[in-house]
Amino acid sequence: MLAMTAALAGCGSGSDASSPRRATAARVPTLEQIRDAVVRGAGRDFALGTGIGGAAFEDCVKAGLRESLDAPTVRGLVAIHRGPYGNASAAQALNALAAPRAGKCGHRYWVPELVAAARGLRTAAAGPGPLAITYGPYMGMRCRHLPYRRCRRVGIDVVFGRPARSVLATAGRQTIRLRTPGLHTGVPRRDWVGTFTGAALPRGPEHRYVHIAVELRVSFADGRRVRAVLPNVLVSPGWG
Repeated sequence: MLAMTAALAGCGSGSDASSPRRATAARVPTLEQIRDAVVRGAGRDFALGTGIGGAAFEDCVKAGLRESLDAPTVRGLVAIHRGPYGNASAAQALNALAAPRAGKCGHRYWVPELVAAARGLRTAAAGPGPLAITYGPYMGMRCRHLPYRRCRRVGIDVVFGRPARSVLATAGRQTIRLRTPGLHTGVPRRDWVGTFTGAALPRGPEHRYVHIAVELRVSFADGRRVRAVLPNVLVSPGWG
């Protein structure tokens, strides 16, 4: 199998086979191992999704995703994962990668947010980024009795890898203060949740996934403050 090189994983090289740097490089996952981890994660994402496309659609999308994960693509995804927005941006990139194949399999908007799939890149990436996001942001429409186009209640749930004191989120023209614990892991100060009531969302056909820019301002427990914009957060037609 093809081994991922130092250019992908950020590991060093050298002629001394006994050096610590060399030993670290030997543990870099292979391309096939990364593919397997991403596709397994996609299976977990589908299991947590709506199941609207059925098993055949899921298998079709996962097969296409595996085919798309060649070495240059994986290098690019790992670089995104190592960037300032970590797993969240990598998940968005994987959704964009899967969308064309999903269209051939049934519908490009039936793919859930590939958060667990993006975690498959973590071993090859260098750190979680300043926001240290480990899940999400997950966003979903929270209107049971309104058509999708008219819904302006949008839930958000995000999990950080380290405890935070406060989290502000901005979408459209509204800024809200999130509360903890949230609904995904339920861990206080790491899992944060809230609901937008006036977000300006793209209009589309009912049950269509859309994307929206979200700004997060986080005060972490260690005193660090991080402000960042995630430009393409997936919005699900449902919540929970």
